[in-house]
Amino acid sequence: MELATKRRQANARAELRALVNGSYAGDADALIETVAADLLDGVTERIRSKSRTGEATVLTGSAARRALALRLATWLIGDPVPSGAIRETHLPMSKWSPEEVIEHTGMSKSTVYRCDHVQFYSVVPPGKKNGRVYPAWQFVADVPSHLPRLLEILRSNSRMQVNTFFMSEQDSLNELSPAEVLAGMPFEARRMVAPEQTHMLSLSMKTRLDKVIALARMEVADLD
Repeated sequence: MELATKRRQANARAELRALVNGSYAGDADALIETVAADLLDGVTERIRSKSRTGEATVLTGSAARRALALRLATWLIGDPVPSGAIRETHLPMSKWSPEEVIEHTGMSKSTVYRCDHVQFYSVVPPGKKNGRVYPAWQFVADVPSHLPRLLEILRSNSRMQVNTFFMSEQDSLNELSPAEVLAGMPFEARRMVAPEQTHMLSLSMKTRLDKVIALARMEVADLD
C-alpha cells in the first residue's frame, strides 16, 4: 500500500512539473486537487507528529506557509540542472516512443493515446507499417501550448502529411520549417542560420504563430 502511494505521488509530481512547463495534456483541475490534498495531508501529519512528541500543535500563519512551501517544493523541483548547463537552443530531431512521452511529460498512457492528433501528433516508425512514435520537437518550449490549434486546422490530413507540413522548409518562412518558426529555434541538424532566418525566429510568439497558421490553412485549402 505504501509503495503504491509513493508511486502515485511520484506520477503526480511528474504531471505537475509537466503542467508548469506547459506540456501536460491531462485534466489540470483534477491534478491540482490531488496536489492540494497532498499538501494538506503533509501539513496535517506534521501537526500530528508535533502533538505526539508533546510540542505545540498550532502552526502560526508563517509556519504554515513554510510547511506548505516545503511540501510544494517536493512536488515541483525535479532533478537539479548541472552547474554550467546550457539551455536547449535547438529542436531535437529524435522521435519518442509512447513510453518516452510518458516519461518526459508525466502524461498517463491513456492520455497519450487519447490526445494523439489533438494536442500532439504521431507518425509510423520508419520501416514499419503500423505503430506510433512522436517527433520530440513538439514537446519543446511553448510548442505544446500552440500546437493543438494547428492540429485542429490540419485535422483532415494524414499523420504523414502533418509531419511533412511541419518539417518542410518554406519560402515564406525564409527557408525555415513551420516547426522551427513555431518553436522559435532551428533544428539541431541545421548547420547554419542565415541573418534573415535569425530575424524570423526572433519574432514574437504571436507573429510566428500567425505565420504558421496561415500556411496551415493554405495547406488544407490546396488539398480540397
